[in-house]
Amino acid sequence: MCEQTLSKQNRSQIRVYVANLGKYNEGEIIGGWLTLPTTHKEIKNFLKNQVGLNSPYEEYSIHDFESDFSLGEYEDLYDLNLLAVMLEQLSETEKNLSSAYCNANGLKDTQSILNTCMQVGDLFYVTIDANTWGSREEKLGYVVVDEIDSDLKTTLEQCKIGENLSAYEYFDFEKYGQDIAINQGYFATDEIFLFYNSDIDPKLYTNQEIKDRLNDARLNEI
Repeated sequence: MCEQTLSKQNRSQIRVYVANLGKYNEGEIIGGWLTLPTTHKEIKNFLKNQVGLNSPYEEYSIHDFESDFSLGEYEDLYDLNLLAVMLEQLSETEKNLSSAYCNANGLKDTQSILNTCMQVGDLFYVTIDANTWGSREEKLGYVVVDEIDSDLKTTLEQCKIGENLSAYEYFDFEKYGQDIAINQGYFATDEIFLFYNSDIDPKLYTNQEIKDRLNDARLNEI
């Protein structure tokens, strides 16, 4: 089945390989892949039956993952399931922005990633076409002048050099983009530039508060 035919609710957001930590430390690998989001009950059964958690072996670790976000080795699976449910609520643009911000700022814990997703609308950014000609800084300069700094663009267009050319056509967009990159923000990816005045608090909401806001039955303990 093509991904395009999958419903938004059924599209997996995160896959993790979970290993029995005690067995691993003893030189034995017991574990498996888990696709999220799923139900609380399925995670519990997975940890018991596939990872082999019991009273002597109560700890697990994440040894591999498939996700747009960098994930920590000892993240709680139920919190990761909460994140997977959250990601279902975001558009592709919002997910790309959230992952770019977290990866650029080294945010790997679930609470910080969840809070970034919750506050993604507060990110101040511009997107850059990585496939067009020019350096990243030059393309950044063009985007900022054309999409943000309308006063500068108007001034450049109105300032005539000779009879037919404007200052816009002679403007050093690369130098302008370099100055912005040094003083106002950073390239999170080749296609996303984030400004420093993006207002994200990675600890604003607790995981429980986010869970209550989502109100999704898959997150309920059974």
